[in-house]
Amino acid sequence: MRRVLIAAAAACAVLTGAAFAQDQQGPTLPATPQAWRAGAETDLEALRMHIREDTPVAIDSENPRMQRWFDQGYREARRRVRRVTDQPSYFYALAAYTNGFQDPHLNLQSIVPLSVARWPGFITTANGEDTVVISNYGAEGSAPENGARLISCDGKSPARLRERTVFPFTMNPQLARDRRAAHTRLFLDRGNIFAPPPRRCVFEQNGARVRFDLTWRDVSGDDFWTRYNIATTGPGAEFGVSAPEEGITWIGVPSLANESGDQLRALVDQIKANAASIRAGHAVIIDVRGNGGGNSEWGAEIARALWGDEVISAIPESNPGGATDWRVSQRNLDYINSFAPQLIAQFGEESGVAQWVRQAQQNFAASLAANEPLWRERDPGETGPIPQSGGYTQRRPEGPSPIPARVYILSNGTCASACLDFADIVMHIPGTQLIGMDTSGDGLLMEIRDQTLPSGLARVNLPLKVYRGRARGALEAYHADIAYDGVWDDLSVRNWAIQVVQRQ
Repeated sequence: MRRVLIAAAAACAVLTGAAFAQDQQGPTLPATPQAWRAGAETDLEALRMHIREDTPVAIDSENPRMQRWFDQGYREARRRVRRVTDQPSYFYALAAYTNGFQDPHLNLQSIVPLSVARWPGFITTANGEDTVVISNYGAEGSAPENGARLISCDGKSPARLRERTVFPFTMNPQLARDRRAAHTRLFLDRGNIFAPPPRRCVFEQNGARVRFDLTWRDVSGDDFWTRYNIATTGPGAEFGVSAPEEGITWIGVPSLANESGDQLRALVDQIKANAASIRAGHAVIIDVRGNGGGNSEWGAEIARALWGDEVISAIPESNPGGATDWRVSQRNLDYINSFAPQLIAQFGEESGVAQWVRQAQQNFAASLAANEPLWRERDPGETGPIPQSGGYTQRRPEGPSPIPARVYILSNGTCASACLDFADIVMHIPGTQLIGMDTSGDGLLMEIRDQTLPSGLARVNLPLKVYRGRARGALEAYHADIAYDGVWDDLSVRNWAIQVVQRQ
């Protein structure tokens, strides 16, 4: 069935503290601990109301774990809210609730940067299952050496630390990118009183175990964030088509968001204009590092431009017989109505996207008038039972590529939402290989809109629909055919990818 995503996947603002200002001034921060607590109480109730009335979560009997967390997580959040005194405690009291649903499309973002960012003078990264020091350029006094392996902190193993201090509040241990990033997140303090930073750690270096008392200090300058980013999964791709080596075409697709429509249209046009030579070359590397999704129609256009309509039309339907249940509310209908003109303008009055969005508007309005909480969308003529979900990533076809060039998808683990819909196309074309890291994985909740909470201090990404019978199951990822185990700076990754191509 058609999968049109009308909003981009949520960015991970918990780590970066990215600002999403409502206006140039931004919201006014509460001045007292009591005011912070009152704001948290009001926002928690609003957050629960929006999840109940604007998402499928609370009424979705087919996802009992989420239904249970809707109540259990709320009770835990209420207990945390009683301890709120400042911005970090406000944010993490609420973020633990949204993160507990363990769906990438339901999450909380701070509208202003978190006020606290501290580090102990060194940055760690993942080396397999180990946590190792990658950079101690800011150390003051005694500090673990680069390459030192973490043994424990405050008597807890690294795995236990991640389980207790990282994953309840941000990221998802079921996803490869998040598991890697959590090794670095252990040594970034954002002021979360519910998971205070470690104080004493034991590292193994030069064959001996050494204990260090950590001295935490404020982060200063962009250099830290650059190093921190490289320690996780590095920078994203850049839009464009280039030729780093003779016979190799590099296609950068960092986003499929409608907001990047001009860049995406230019990218599609450039691929179309050079399609014959691109297909006849030695290799094509499609770089989706940093791509968290957007509108799946852009991915389909890129695929058609590169491989041609005949190849793409021959790919079996990825979700035959499936369905989508949309949560019906006036706020959700208002959102679709506001977004419809942009979609129609981007893809054309007679496009399939335009036809879909008009149908969605009509069905939403009819369901709302009939007081029906869900609108079920199915392909025309589909009336049979909905198939069981899961396993699609394991059903990739074998055989030679339909074009002379070898095609590689370069992932750093962020590929989710519409980017995964793109992967559902290209990974099911014979000969396509995934290199770098496993993709991310989607929950069954999709199609987000954002909602600012009453205080103006945070916004929540709300998923509007839930898939039924989707061939790619919940949090199911594509696994890398050739994995990268180096440092994720841009130059190293690009050189490695070119070497992979040249060796084959």
